[in-house]
Amino acid sequence: MRRPDYHTHLENYALDRDSLLRMAEAAVAAGVDEIAVTEHAHNFLQCRDTYPPDNDWVHGRDRPDRRNWDLEAYLRLLEAARAEGLRVLVAVEWDYCPGYEARLERWIRSYPWDLVLGGVHWLPGRTGGWWGFDIPEQRTEWEHRDVDRVYGDYFRLLCEAASTGLFDVLAHPDVVKVFGHLPRQDPAEWYEQAAEAMARAGICAEINTAGWRKPVGELYPAPAFLQALYRQGVPIVISSDAHWAEHVGFGFPEAERAAYSAGYRTRCVFQARRRLEIPLSRPDEG
Repeated sequence: MRRPDYHTHLENYALDRDSLLRMAEAAVAAGVDEIAVTEHAHNFLQCRDTYPPDNDWVHGRDRPDRRNWDLEAYLRLLEAARAEGLRVLVAVEWDYCPGYEARLERWIRSYPWDLVLGGVHWLPGRTGGWWGFDIPEQRTEWEHRDVDRVYGDYFRLLCEAASTGLFDVLAHPDVVKVFGHLPRQDPAEWYEQAAEAMARAGICAEINTAGWRKPVGELYPAPAFLQALYRQGVPIVISSDAHWAEHVGFGFPEAERAAYSAGYRTRCVFQARRRLEIPLSRPDEG
């Protein structure tokens, strides 16, 4: 059985061969046979025009802990790794920002990606600008927000992201819960709307194990959301969202059991943005 990990990042290391080898070696150790390196688009100088100019966190990147990488160097690194025979996909994680779809499409269409992840990480700020609701340094903003309204805004943008047709996979589809803030109202309607939007767009949902490493302590998506995705016929990938090598393949047996319990019997693999469904291992085959 194949076991790919289609959501990994280099940003805590460097944009070089040694860092990529570290991730690839960790994948082998974890029983993962292929990885997609899906660096955040905001880490590339060329790609920041896909973000609103009043997003200060993205555009104010003069701190030493921020990345200001060259997209072409990133692509050369990944292509060189593949030329060496490493099972590495050329991929990227793009943020969906309403109003910037045309710019985003231009960047996506301009390069030979194997896989394009889409995600919602930003909501409008209370007094202008944008709030990164899952960024630890902006976590205190939750104290000033109505949680139900945040969830409603998040899922509305998630549905919009799906409807663009620009992405192959929607990443961590209920990441809004990252810090453990849960809505008062039943989220079932939001789950169903998002599942329907993904089904209409013909894109994958990501089962993302990073939630088990976050304050919420829960898989993305929640069990009821995963069941809604299955009912709507939305295909899946399973990913770790690893920002450190030791997290590649994290929690995969448990995530595969969750997918199997929800009804899934296949997972997806990609090449040149072409999707193929392959068998999902039975839990006892782990």
